[in-house]
Amino acid sequence: MSGAVARDRQMLILADGRRVGFAEYGDPEGLPVLALHGAPASRLMYAAADQSARQRHLRIIAPDRPGYGLTPPDTSASLASRTSWLNAVADALNLERFAILAISGGGPYAVALAARLKDRICALALVSPIGPVADYMASPEGKEHPIKFLQDRFFLHLPFRTWLTHPLGDLSAWALRKGPDMLAGLAPKLASTPDAKILSRPDINRYLRDMTLEAFRQGGSGGTSDLEIYARPWGVRYEDVTAPAVIWQGTADAIVPPAASEWLAGRLPRCTFHSLDGAGHFWIFEHVDGVLSELCNLMASGDTGAGPVP
Repeated sequence: MSGAVARDRQMLILADGRRVGFAEYGDPEGLPVLALHGAPASRLMYAAADQSARQRHLRIIAPDRPGYGLTPPDTSASLASRTSWLNAVADALNLERFAILAISGGGPYAVALAARLKDRICALALVSPIGPVADYMASPEGKEHPIKFLQDRFFLHLPFRTWLTHPLGDLSAWALRKGPDMLAGLAPKLASTPDAKILSRPDINRYLRDMTLEAFRQGGSGGTSDLEIYARPWGVRYEDVTAPAVIWQGTADAIVPPAASEWLAGRLPRCTFHSLDGAGHFWIFEHVDGVLSELCNLMASGDTGAGPVP
């Protein structure tokens, strides 16, 4: 097995015996970045960052959440229990001080972990994150500017119809395994205009196919448990996030509600919010290098002991 293959198919054993699949990308001796994937997705989401991370001396460590890829499912999952799980993952990896990078559905876990670990986190970077939708909709801002109807149904109502979501999750896994190329070909056709242009690129489409196939390796439980967590209030003390933070959010994102991301940015004490005019949900796949560049500078401003990384 080559070194490249071995690095994207590793297994970590936690102190209590739980197994966690993870991948590493970039510089093995670089500054550590715990990278949290979206939903449904897997550790392979960060394969696209390998070359840029290597050039910038970053060590990207991407674990599969429970139910995805190589990590066994958990039971009665909550944001709090998953935060404790990620804390145990960081401890098992001997990460004393590190940055967190999260894309889309990794956002809630990233913020919750940053609040839990406080000064152990030197930087927090969120790309097209799922914000605290339930908290936002209960706020005065959410009442005045509610999210779109379909997003409201998807994030706040559908997750509680487990009699529907669980069979659909497993059916999606079966269909993807039977016809991965057909389903990958549908992605650009179903996406919004800015995302369709990105997903039509053969290299990105193949990468998305492989990442999603791995996400459904065990069935649909990873995605359905994530949805149930996203539907609930976060219960996070945002003021406990001491690290400098940055959020990139496209204004034409048809998957996550941009208003919830902006609302989140307003509650993080040291957060820069980039509103990306006309950008969709998958903007990141054409801007990996720029995101890692800003993350490097953010890590330096968070007193990692290193200067800006070129």
